Amino acid sequence: MKLLSDLTLRKRIIILTVLALLLGAGLFSFLGMRAVDQATETMLQDRLTTARLMADYIDDALGRALAELVRCAQAVQDGQASSFGAQIAALEDAFFFLSFYIHDIYLLDGRGRITWSKSGEAAILGTDISFYPTISQALSSGEPGISGLVSAPVSDTPVIFLASPTGEGGEPGRGVLVVAIDISRSSIGGFIRPIRLGETGYVEIVDQNGIVLARTEPGPKLGAFTKSDHSGRFAALIATGKPTRGLCHSCHIPGQRVERRDVLAFVPLSQAQWGVVIRQSEEEALAPIRELRQSLLLFGAGSMVIIFLFVLVTTRDVASRIWGLTAASRRIAEGDLSSPIAISGKDEVGVLAQTFDEMRLKLQTSYGALEQKTKELASLLSVSEILTSLPDLSNLDTALGSALDKTLEIMRRDVGGILLWDEEREVLRYRVYRGLSEEYVRRVSCRLGEGIAGRVAQSGEPIILADISTDPRAAHPDLISVEGLRAFASVPIRFKDKVLGVLNIASRETRQFSAEDVRLLEGIAVQIATAIENARLHQEVQNKEKVRGELLSEIFSIQEGERKRIARELHDETSQVLASLTASLQAASNTLPTNVDKAKALLEKAQRLSISILDEIHRLIYELRPTLLDDLGLVAATRWLVDNILGDAGVAVDFKTSGRERRLPPQLETTLFRVIQEAVYNISRHAQAKNAQITLHFKRGKVRVGIKDDGVGFDVKEAISSKERPRGLGLLGMKERIELIRGSLSISSRPGSGTEINIEIPTG
Repeated sequence: MKLLSDLTLRKRIIILTVLALLLGAGLFSFLGMRAVDQATETMLQDRLTTARLMADYIDDALGRALAELVRCAQAVQDGQASSFGAQIAALEDAFFFLSFYIHDIYLLDGRGRITWSKSGEAAILGTDISFYPTISQALSSGEPGISGLVSAPVSDTPVIFLASPTGEGGEPGRGVLVVAIDISRSSIGGFIRPIRLGETGYVEIVDQNGIVLARTEPGPKLGAFTKSDHSGRFAALIATGKPTRGLCHSCHIPGQRVERRDVLAFVPLSQAQWGVVIRQSEEEALAPIRELRQSLLLFGAGSMVIIFLFVLVTTRDVASRIWGLTAASRRIAEGDLSSPIAISGKDEVGVLAQTFDEMRLKLQTSYGALEQKTKELASLLSVSEILTSLPDLSNLDTALGSALDKTLEIMRRDVGGILLWDEEREVLRYRVYRGLSEEYVRRVSCRLGEGIAGRVAQSGEPIILADISTDPRAAHPDLISVEGLRAFASVPIRFKDKVLGVLNIASRETRQFSAEDVRLLEGIAVQIATAIENARLHQEVQNKEKVRGELLSEIFSIQEGERKRIARELHDETSQVLASLTASLQAASNTLPTNVDKAKALLEKAQRLSISILDEIHRLIYELRPTLLDDLGLVAATRWLVDNILGDAGVAVDFKTSGRERRLPPQLETTLFRVIQEAVYNISRHAQAKNAQITLHFKRGKVRVGIKDDGVGFDVKEAISSKERPRGLGLLGMKERIELIRGSLSISSRPGSGTEINIEIPTG
């Protein structure tokens, strides 16, 4: 390829043309030889078909003759000719109708001796002819048959025998009725005489011994008991019952002298062990094919010479004109758009020159088009500015209406609308529209896949129609007809892979939207989708911020309540115990001088009260901050929490851990403990559960926690979004805590089916 790239265009064309001619010559030769082979095969198949037709005709005649003989033989009773005189006459009439000349008719006894002869010759009576194969077959098997060419008894006339057992059922040994047909005086050869195959073609009928029964002209003169020159081959084919066709010299053994090479077609008969042969000299039969081969060779060689000369003549012209185009393209590349390009001829090079000149003219006018595109981009920017001013969904209609107005102004249309997807009703509805009737807007709503807009929303691909009123996909054709809508463009409004709606622009005139129009509409649709999604996200963020504020407020309230509870517990419990301890100690001190035993009892009571105070204080400390969490970690603290909270509530707990237990960073342990604590409190306070299961699974780089109960369950979505949020805020607080440490929390529950909480946090 590098060598070709270094050559001039003219040389490359010549080299490639020569290579193409050589390839074409090879392909032409291959196809020509294939065509010759196919023609040869077709000629041979035609010969075989003709032979089959002749064989079928002869089979039919022989079959009728044999059937007549069988009927006559069945009329013979006890081997007496007098019992079937009328049948013999009928048999002779039938054979005469079939153009078979009857040499004689014999009636044989069960041993094959002639007991009666139609000719009445006394010398023939008593002659044993059971040695003929056909007679022997009829005597032994009781089956009728037709022989090949044989000599008649006494007279030695060449005949063929048709033999059939006598009597009903044709039992063996009862006798045989035989008809001897003089083949030379019959018209059996007339079946094939009308066939003419050129100057050398002829047809033969041969028997199982290869003896020619009949032959048409211009074949060799037929003598008595003349064998075919392919007698052995034909005898074998008759024995196997196989038709064949081919060239004569292919059947001879090497070294055998062949007087004439023939084309042969052979078909065996079914009624007799005969065969029909069609023969014609190869020279005559293949003459058209040889002429075809010669014509193809001459035509191919001549065509290649003419093509090569034509290429030589035209290459110089083509190369010179291409050089001129190359010079013109250089001028255009240098900025010369005023010089016209010479156009010579109307061929491909001329068309290329004309195209170059049209390109030059279009480049001259492209500045105006570029200015127009700039205006369109400015309009697109103005649409973007309108949509970017959309802070939330409260003034969505106003922003979309302004964007639609600007789009119609850009497209120079006065009919259009924006349909948005209604997730609740699962339909597309017009949100804003221009140039459409209230009735049309009210009635036109479609699901995914319905109408033009439904198909656009489902596929995410635009649909452009020159006339929507004639499109079978359109929904509400009556409304479309009333509105008078014609040209129609529908593009999806989608954000990433989610379709939010459809932008429709229409006209009451039949026209085709251009590809530039479609790209502009798609760009506007992308901006609309982005604005809608941004507004939705903004509103979602606002809602989350609101919930977060409520959550923080609740947390502060809970903290304040916890402080009050601690103060109340210390005042109601610890203070009273301490007061009692003080009084007891005072009493003990007052009684010591007078009553030592009483003082001892009071001091013991004071000791017990002191122990109670310590236990209460310890309990408060564990609820506020279990020391087990700091000392022994998450597993021990969780086990203490479950045993004390759920155990006291009468809930049977199955607490399990798996994986290699290990200490986690303090922040992770505290967060997980508080979330588990909230879930455990929810089970004890709200679930009414009898059983609960808590699992901690330590994995490499993560920890999973599962909490499950068989309680009454609840609606998770309703609990979180409820106006009265004590439980919902607790769930949100759990989710917030887990998200703060980049974890995930899922809550699965429904009324009557218990609750399951799954937590996963990364530890790496």
